[in-house]
Amino acid sequence: MMIFSIHWTEKKWQRGLSGDLMRFIRALVIGLLSIFPGTIIGYLGWLATGSNENNYSLSVVFFCNIIPLGSVFLGFIWAWANGAEYGVDYRG
Repeated sequence: MMIFSIHWTEKKWQRGLSGDLMRFIRALVIGLLSIFPGTIIGYLGWLATGSNENNYSLSVVFFCNIIPLGSVFLGFIWAWANGAEYGVDYRG
């Protein structure tokens, strides 16, 4: 929980809806863009495990589905945790 400690210590009146929306959109875009490195890592893992073409194989499911989608999830979480400065409403 150390990642989120800065966010929770902010005063509630300093945050606004526009700041949270901007932070969410930024995290969403970075999360969606992280599918590219996740796909490359999954492809290399699929090649390293023998390039099985059976769609129900555990290696295909793991490297072709779980790794890319997991990278999107981790990219979103990373961007949200590092985007606290976008969650502040500077209009006063």
